[in-house]
Amino acid sequence: MQTRLAIISDVHGNAEALTAVLEDIDRQGLHDVACLGDTVGYGASPSDCVSMIAALGQRLVAHVRGNHEDALFDPDAFAEMNAVARAAIRWTRDRLSRHHLDWLRHVPGGADLGCLQAIHDSPMPAANTYLRDRCGAAVAFQGVAREICLVGHTHVPLVFRTSVGTPDAAPKFEEIVAELLHEDEAIPLESGHRFILNPGSVGQPRDADCRASYGVLDLERRTFTIRRIEYDIASAQRAVEAAGLPERISSRLAVGA
Repeated sequence: MQTRLAIISDVHGNAEALTAVLEDIDRQGLHDVACLGDTVGYGASPSDCVSMIAALGQRLVAHVRGNHEDALFDPDAFAEMNAVARAAIRWTRDRLSRHHLDWLRHVPGGADLGCLQAIHDSPMPAANTYLRDRCGAAVAFQGVAREICLVGHTHVPLVFRTSVGTPDAAPKFEEIVAELLHEDEAIPLESGHRFILNPGSVGQPRDADCRASYGVLDLERRTFTIRRIEYDIASAQRAVEAAGLPERISSRLAVGA
């Protein structure tokens, strides 16, 4: 694994956004990519998105399964979703090839890469899997056995840091700092700390910025930076509408919510 890698998550069947992000990754000279799950669900191009991720080959240094992948195969995971997400999963399941379904079925639930661990939602089983605040992070840090834990799921670029560097230790609420991440702002990753890093969403951002979001982790300089990439939102919306998917999936792309 190289010292700089791209972190992508929550593509959600949005081929237009993923194409734009992969092009920017190449422009930035980034070879290695970590994908934090939810490649499918919601969007109208699940097969194209799975093919693009699979085509990364050895560049894909980490790939973990998201809850939308779980819902393709697990009735309990499917039942936990809202009505819009369930409708999209039914549609997606019917349109993925057996090859793509088998490939997604075998994506692991987590990954470890030296000083990094990666999971889609939370490193603590049965915890609040949406890590939106310091309360959730205080629980999640009990499952952070490495210096850095990569997560997605919330569709919001965030960093949680704690000076409690002991693996799996539970920091107090006041020992955690939470920051919303802004475009091209390099967040320092201090030695002796632990971090939970979220790159936001490629295909369905929910931080009031409709541009695709991904992260750049520089292990040599010890920084994490968010990239925001414009893409053809209107084309993605037309694809959703033509597929007969719920209107909510289309409308939220334009507002990033």
